[in-house]
Amino acid sequence: MTRQPDILYVRYYTGGAAAPNIEPQPHAPTARPGVQTRPVRVGRRKVIRVDLINVCAVVVAAVMLVAMVIGLAELGAVRARRQQLEDYTTQLQAENIRLQAEYEAGYDLEDIRQRALEMGLVPVDSVPHITVELPEEEVQEELSGWERFWAEFWEMFS
Repeated sequence: MTRQPDILYVRYYTGGAAAPNIEPQPHAPTARPGVQTRPVRVGRRKVIRVDLINVCAVVVAAVMLVAMVIGLAELGAVRARRQQLEDYTTQLQAENIRLQAEYEAGYDLEDIRQRALEMGLVPVDSVPHITVELPEEEVQEELSGWERFWAEFWEMFS
């Protein structure tokens, strides 16, 4: 900010008198030919000028603020739902461990072996194993026409 000057320049008008008229005179608008002039109001009105870009920026900021608040509310709901699902998963895992233990306790391996022997099955160790080796037969591959052509071609130049 600049400092106001100590000297105030005022236009003086002398209307034939020696005493100066210190009151500033209102400026009369210059009339152009063919243009009507409005009367000048003596009382000053305060006019507030609105910048369209600033108004748009304020509206966009308000919309973004509302969207952010709504997003935060939805985020809280999603976090609560996630916590519920994690609790449910923990319960299911605990129940799965309990059911697995109950299932494993429900059968006896010795009892199953006895029933298998009663049905006529024998243990694997008592079954005789015979290994027979067969010689591999040489299989003559039949070449296709294209493969024969390339074989002959390479034999010519090798």
